[in-house]
Amino acid sequence: MMVSAASVFAPVDSDLRLLAENLKSLIGARHPILGAAAEHLFGAGGKRVRPAIVLLVSRATLLDGEPTSRHRRLAEITEMIHTASLVHDDVVDEAALRRKVPTVNTLFGNRIAVLAGDFLFAQSSWYLANLDNLAVVKLLSEVIRDFAEGEIIQGMTQFDANLSIESYLEKSYYKTASLIANSCKAAAILSDMEDEVVEYLYQYGRHWGLAFQIVDDIF
Repeated sequence: MMVSAASVFAPVDSDLRLLAENLKSLIGARHPILGAAAEHLFGAGGKRVRPAIVLLVSRATLLDGEPTSRHRRLAEITEMIHTASLVHDDVVDEAALRRKVPTVNTLFGNRIAVLAGDFLFAQSSWYLANLDNLAVVKLLSEVIRDFAEGEIIQGMTQFDANLSIESYLEKSYYKTASLIANSCKAAAILSDMEDEVVEYLYQYGRHWGLAFQIVDDIF
């Protein structure tokens, strides 16, 4: 039986609507071009898979099931980091469209697109630091490093038919699974879960992210 993303994410529908409203206000760009680029990005839609998983983990690990302000901010940070990586991906891939909408590099040029991606990474890092949880800061900082490493590996092995499955999964972890895995782990840490549960949720996010990337590559 096929299960739709809409049904899986139904418990956090209202949380995701709030997240969508908050994202644009979180940017706070002083330059109108950066503000316009960010607003374009967050207005482009998408399934918000990553923050949805963070919010589901948050609800599952809290006694009253209601995400705290720190859990909600973590979900927003997760989406900001993901969006920043997409901006840089589109520049590298010279993509003109994403979700049938013109990319930032198409609208504003490569230079502004790169700077907009850098700006989103910087803003997400600032909000991350304000969570006042060193373990969570370390986890999400590692994700940003992993994105860069994954892009380099992919660039060096593109169209390499001899790439081993181990190398492919390593690249896929860096590009996709790292953010989901470490965001799940961070949500569990903010919920004060015991170490065993934290590790289980990290592994859940890791396998979810790898499966997501494999299916995406096949498509």
